[in-house]
Amino acid sequence: MKKEDLQFLGQLIRALEEASLKLEEAYNNKDYEALSSSKRIISQIHEKISEIVK
Repeated sequence: MKKEDLQFLGQLIRALEEASLKLEEAYNNKDYEALSSSKRIISQIHEKISEIVK
């Protein structure tokens, strides 16, 4: 794995952590629009991580 890929992976992991916190906050506030948005973002991040790890 290239150094650039590792750096990007680190950024994605940080973004995933932030998105998870927003997901939890949206769930606690029963903000279903934000909940849906957070789930979509998390899914996109997972896809990118999978692309890098392959």
